[in-house]
Amino acid sequence: MRFLKALSCLLGLAGLASAGEGWKLDESCKTDAIGSMVTDAIQSAFNMASDELDAIDKALNNEDLGENGENIRNVLKWMFMKDGEEPNGNRLGLLRTNLRRLLRAREEITDGDPDDQTIVVYCGLDRFEEREDGLWYDKDIDDVLEKDESFGACKGAEPTVAYVLVSPGNTPSQLQLCPWFIEWMQGINIKNVHKVDKKSVFWKILSKGLVKMKAVLTPMDVASLLDKVILHELTHTRNAGESDDVDGPSFKTVKYTWKRCRELAREGPDDVQRESQVNADSIALAGSAIRFIKEGNEVKEDGSIVKR
Repeated sequence: MRFLKALSCLLGLAGLASAGEGWKLDESCKTDAIGSMVTDAIQSAFNMASDELDAIDKALNNEDLGENGENIRNVLKWMFMKDGEEPNGNRLGLLRTNLRRLLRAREEITDGDPDDQTIVVYCGLDRFEEREDGLWYDKDIDDVLEKDESFGACKGAEPTVAYVLVSPGNTPSQLQLCPWFIEWMQGINIKNVHKVDKKSVFWKILSKGLVKMKAVLTPMDVASLLDKVILHELTHTRNAGESDDVDGPSFKTVKYTWKRCRELAREGPDDVQRESQVNADSIALAGSAIRFIKEGNEVKEDGSIVKR
């Protein structure tokens, strides 16, 4: 079964060395315009995962969390604990294991053929070719996909910014950054709107409005968005235990955003398939919040960020 997780796969050739654990940039990400931006965001995402694992380890071992440690402990409680609970192994044990697994893939790979322990990051959709039967051929995995499993996931009505495709066999996880989202992250000049993917402009304007109205998004949801999105998607990979988007795929119910992740933690479901520790956005938001705290900010329970 193939699993598509949205907000793989290069077939190895016989006789060539396997890339193994790590991540690899597809050529579509290596342009002068976006290469360094994407590479920096991937490294930042892994750093956030490392900080989050360190906080979990210390919290579970009752060790000192360092400067502003109470705020870090509170983030773990807000994102993963039922109200009244302290950080514990039942709510954080699986996440602890999966973050350790993910961090084994934090080094960039430049040689060898990707295998099932490699994460390949894409910024373009050129590998997809439409067939006469309406299906789409992915040249990199030598496989045929439904439209929604391929480029269609980036072009639908809902605000998909990235997705991960995990295919069976000795194949890597494919992490696709949607081209419109990359345009957005480059800081599009609105004066040149006729040259820009309309979707990127629309969501840029909408997200700012939602934060101002405090309707859906909080400052934590839009701050350092690219690296947080990449961490979210990294947790969907085989390397990180293939986290879920709890209560998805409907955008109306899926546990995205700080407010919904806070509600999920407060609910404290006993079903491990719905726990916050397997919800990709809960993991990514916690990692991002801990990073902001370490940089000298205070993160509030409502998702706001205050400079200390």
